[in-house]
Amino acid sequence: MELLNNIWTLLITPSELNTQILTFPFYFVEAYTIMTLFLLICNIQTSKKKQLIFVISLTITSSLFEKLISSPLNVLLNDSFMFLLIILLFKTIPFKTLIGLVSSVGIFGIISSLISNPYITILDITAEQLSTIPIYNIGHLLCIYAINFLIIFLLRFRKIEFNILEDIDTKNKKIILVNFLLGIFVLIVQACIIFYFVDKLPIIITLLSCISLIAYLFISIYSLTRVMKLTLTTRKLESAEEYNKTLHILHDNVRAFKHDFDNIVTTIGGYIRTNDMEGLKSYYLQLEDDCQDVNNLYLLNPEVVNNPRYL
Repeated sequence: MELLNNIWTLLITPSELNTQILTFPFYFVEAYTIMTLFLLICNIQTSKKKQLIFVISLTITSSLFEKLISSPLNVLLNDSFMFLLIILLFKTIPFKTLIGLVSSVGIFGIISSLISNPYITILDITAEQLSTIPIYNIGHLLCIYAINFLIIFLLRFRKIEFNILEDIDTKNKKIILVNFLLGIFVLIVQACIIFYFVDKLPIIITLLSCISLIAYLFISIYSLTRVMKLTLTTRKLESAEEYNKTLHILHDNVRAFKHDFDNIVTTIGGYIRTNDMEGLKSYYLQLEDDCQDVNNLYLLNPEVVNNPRYL
């Protein structure tokens, strides 16, 4: 009983150090949550070993940045490290990494924004109490992670995939990059507002801010989807045009062959009608020579040129 009382006292006593110690395991949960959202959004399959390396590396750097560097610089450095870690570990291109990272961090940030102000208001506590009293801080984190895991479950259960084209044309790629860089800036500003004024802002202001972030996120995803569809449609039209050109070439070749074949049949028929066997024999030998010349063109086959072993 005394042990339980000591634990309860530890949980309700204001202490920034105790709060940091008790909530340190949640760094692993946060890293795993963001990684899972990123992998689902980008539709990436990877090994458990790489996932473990990512979670441990991000947990260590996040805790160090938070303790050694003040906000919001620590958030910027942490996101930059995460960006490089994803590229090196999961072998993704920068464009795809940026989109997936902003989307996953954005989802996590929006949920944090939605939870923090109502949580403080309902419990009638201050931001300082939230950050220094372990039980309040743990409860806050549990609410955030519970909603994030619910979103992850829905994405997996409904098998929702966001297929991102890696070779979008340069013009659209620049537009998307600017859009998502703006998203990073908005998320950093929102994080600063939550950090400094979470207990001072009315709930309605927090709600409107979160609605704006959600709207921005969905509009960005919708715009990206439209760009992807446009790119795919353009490629299909280009393929259809190339196919149409090929059909025209084949049609012209068939017409040329028909013309030559008609001439051959007419010539043979002329020799037969005049009973000119010598002329027919001579014409046949000429046809054999022409056929041999045509057969020699087989050497121009790309498979033969690129793979001489077929000779």
